[in-house]
Amino acid sequence: MKKKILVALILTFISLLLWGIGKLYIAYNLSHYAGYYVQHMPRKEGMNPELVIILTHLDSIERPEVNGLTYNLRGNGGIIKDDSFYLFDVSDEFQLTISDEDGDYFFNHDNGEFLYYYTDDIDNTNSDTQYQKEAELLLDKILPLS
Repeated sequence: MKKKILVALILTFISLLLWGIGKLYIAYNLSHYAGYYVQHMPRKEGMNPELVIILTHLDSIERPEVNGLTYNLRGNGGIIKDDSFYLFDVSDEFQLTISDEDGDYFFNHDNGEFLYYYTDDIDNTNSDTQYQKEAELLLDKILPLS
């Protein structure tokens, strides 16, 4: 009887140890290779899951050292490129600002889809495909992906 209890305890301990190692491996793998997984996942046209993953988890993912790229980890966080491109998480949207332009690009917080281009004219928001293409090109410049 004692032998069966001892075997059961040893098997339980080994099972918990293997389960814990598996959890740690998965957590490490996802934290280091999340960008790769997001880049290769299937998606609808116009969606940008890289944007969502990077900005919502900026404080916990590995941030590559890229020339001209700095990270703002205060508040909701953001990425700054050459002090001219500013990409920030602003509560329910992502905002891309260019220092020498009057307008800002806004993206959906859930899937990274381009929403609209906003200028200082309060009645002027534009979701034209021209602005969407410009926004995608700008995101390619600022997102730290290989």
